[in-house]
Amino acid sequence: MTSELSKAVAARLDEVVDEETQRKLGELNVVTEVSEMATGSIRVKFQPLSAYSPIAVDTGRSIRAAVLSVEGVQAVRVECAGHMMDELVNRLVNEEPIPKKAR
Repeated sequence: MTSELSKAVAARLDEVVDEETQRKLGELNVVTEVSEMATGSIRVKFQPLSAYSPIAVDTGRSIRAAVLSVEGVQAVRVECAGHMMDELVNRLVNEEPIPKKAR
């Protein structure tokens, strides 16, 4: 079942522009899953356009910032799958604390 918050997050992510192609993530089908794990806690899974994408961390950070801009989101976890360095990408994307203005 999809929550209203996860629907709002998915709609916001569809509008994020990929730096490499200058196309919206919704057109590229980069975001593979948006789910609300607990009230206000969102998990987003994405797959970069290439297993060797040099901007996978930047894409993940853009996704994270966009999710945090949605009203009602209190926490976010962004997970990369399909990159040769998934573990590193995930650590770098999620290691930054949530900005106070986004809480």
